[in-house]
Amino acid sequence: MISVNLLPEEYRRRAKSPIGIIAAISAAVLINASLFAYWGYLHFGVKANVATTRDVLQADLAGLKWQVDYHNSLKAEIATRSQREQTLAEITKDRVLWTKTLDELIDVVHAGREGVDHFIWFNDLAAEVKTDRNNHGQLTGDGVSGAEAYAQLANFAEDLEDSSLSSLMGIFEAPEPLQATQEKPDETLIPSVTWSFPLRMNLLSPQDRVKNREAVEGDDQ
Repeated sequence: MISVNLLPEEYRRRAKSPIGIIAAISAAVLINASLFAYWGYLHFGVKANVATTRDVLQADLAGLKWQVDYHNSLKAEIATRSQREQTLAEITKDRVLWTKTLDELIDVVHAGREGVDHFIWFNDLAAEVKTDRNNHGQLTGDGVSGAEAYAQLANFAEDLEDSSLSSLMGIFEAPEPLQATQEKPDETLIPSVTWSFPLRMNLLSPQDRVKNREAVEGDDQ
């Protein structure tokens, strides 16, 4: 049914919006305003802060990258050199260090006993390494003892086998007994009495030399 209000304007009731609609609209406006404010905070606050932090971290990363690359190159070089050292050690572990060996022989010669020199010298020395199964090489020389007493030469032979004086016995077999020949005395020389003797020291096998060296290195540790 159609209702028509014929009252004058001043007597008519003013139309009012329902309270529920007003409340709903107000809530919607409030929610939208809050969301907009939150979006503004994220966009202009958090996003800007994240972008700044990212830029700082990227700058740090760029500064550290060359250090990482340098570190990796050093690791690769260390690995290569370690492998080379290991290879060289495997190659040289059964080799005879003749310079060290002769130095130790000289030390034994000059050490003497009870404050008395051995008075030993060599006219020549020869070293030879062989691959024969029964002959691995030797150190030979023509020695001379300037001590009048033969016992001094015997003391020298004993000192060659003394492991506390050198590591010669880790490389050589025990020397063959020294067979000395007394030279004709010459009163015009000092010393006037000399003994000539051949020195021959046979090398141990490479396996025995390596075993002895590893045993010494193990004791040092």
